Amino acid sequence: MTTADEHELLLHTLQRQRRAIANAVSGLTEEQVRSVPSASSMSLGSLLKHVVGEHRALGINVGGVADVGDAEAEWHSGWVLADDETTEALLARFDDVAAETAAIVRARSLDDAVDLPEAVRRYLPPETEFTVRWMLLHAIEEEARHAGHADVIRESIDGAHAMQLAGTI
Repeated sequence: MTTADEHELLLHTLQRQRRAIANAVSGLTEEQVRSVPSASSMSLGSLLKHVVGEHRALGINVGGVADVGDAEAEWHSGWVLADDETTEALLARFDDVAAETAAIVRARSLDDAVDLPEAVRRYLPPETEFTVRWMLLHAIEEEARHAGHADVIRESIDGAHAMQLAGTI
C-alpha cells in the first residue's frame, strides 16, 4: 500500500494483522475453532474473542471514554467462549469493532494525547506519553503477536499456515 496519510497506513497495517487472525479460522468447524491443540489454554475461538475485546478497548480509549469497568476482569473473561459465541458471530463483531475503531481514529490527530484510566495504564510502560499514534502502534504489536499465536494453533489443528490461508502461496 502506498499512501502519504499516516492514519491510513497504520489502520491498513492493523487490518492486515486482523485478516491474518480471521484467515486462521477459515474453513474450520466450530469444534476445531474451540479446540485446544497444544499445552496453551488458547483456542482460535478464544483468541478471536480476545482480540475483539482488545480492539473494542482501543476504540474506547482513543475515543476518550473514561470508565472501562474492571479492566483485569474483562481481560480474563475475554478469553472464555460462551456456548452461544460462534465463529461467525465473533467475526462479525470483529469487523464491526474494526470499523468503529477506524472511524474514531480518523477523527483524531495521531499526536492527540490519550488519557487512559489508571486501570489500563498500570499494565502499560510507565512514563509513556500515550497518543493516538502510540495506541495504534501498540495495537499493531498486539495483533501481530496474536496472529502468530493463531498461525501456530491453526498449524496444530490441520497443518495449514498463514501464507496458505492468505492465498499467497
